[in-house]
Amino acid sequence: MADGDIINLNTCRSYKVTVTTALVQFTDMTCSEVLVYNKSGQDLELYDQNYSAAANAFLIADGESVTLRGLTNADQLSGKLASGSGTVYYRTQRFSNNPSR
Repeated sequence: MADGDIINLNTCRSYKVTVTTALVQFTDMTCSEVLVYNKSGQDLELYDQNYSAAANAFLIADGESVTLRGLTNADQLSGKLASGSGTVYYRTQRFSNNPSR
């Protein structure tokens, strides 16, 4: 690599997952935040850090999105629906902005 080459330190990945009535864990991907977009057709319950009691649910309405920060890996998140199944999209990021050097 030549001096002055730019390296993107913010490795991002996009995923699509089918969520059901059982907790579905997100993919094992190192990140500090995850953007979640609910396209399931119903409310999505998100859980983090293995806190899966109803009192710990983060509710996302259909068609809504949220960015969850303070993670070290996307597999710390899991989600479920009240009935049936649906699609949830998410994108992992290491930083909110590209770091400058």
